[in-house]
Amino acid sequence: MNKRSQIVNTALALFYNKGIHEVGINEVIQSAKVAKKTLYNHFSSKDELICACLVERDERFNGWLKSQFIYAKTPLDIADALFNALSLWINNQVDELGDFNGCFFVNTAAEFPLDTHPIAQLCTKHKQTVLKIIYEALALTPQFKEAPSEAEKLSKLLMTLKEGMICQARVSKQPQTLLLDKTILKKLIA
Repeated sequence: MNKRSQIVNTALALFYNKGIHEVGINEVIQSAKVAKKTLYNHFSSKDELICACLVERDERFNGWLKSQFIYAKTPLDIADALFNALSLWINNQVDELGDFNGCFFVNTAAEFPLDTHPIAQLCTKHKQTVLKIIYEALALTPQFKEAPSEAEKLSKLLMTLKEGMICQARVSKQPQTLLLDKTILKKLIA
């Protein structure tokens, strides 16, 4: 692993577990076992490092999410795959995402509430991309190939349920299995 990746991965873990404003550059340097000069050779500011962490987490999460839909053939399969995958993550069973501590993008957006801030914009972009991934998976199913507006509606509903599931698990501190009953999913999708 190169020094830049080492710094980003270390900072991402610290920011995700403690919160961005709780972690100083010196803690990142110490945990990454790099010199201050090395960090600043790669990142001109803490904000730039945060942006790099957001990009890394975005790529990791979206790659993982896309992989959940590989075998899904119907809208119900997609919804089921989504919520089964989220349950695994919430219960700390997804190595590439690490131990669950809510949504890094929601947590970060709460620390940077100004919509025009580049960090907040990356958080918004991530959510738009996740919605697009869900939409694209649905749009490929036979039920929605000729009805993209219906795929769009369902993708927004699934996105809202996904966000609620993540938020509920984070705030309640009870990462018990939060699977949506398949009969409820069938009613929502029908």
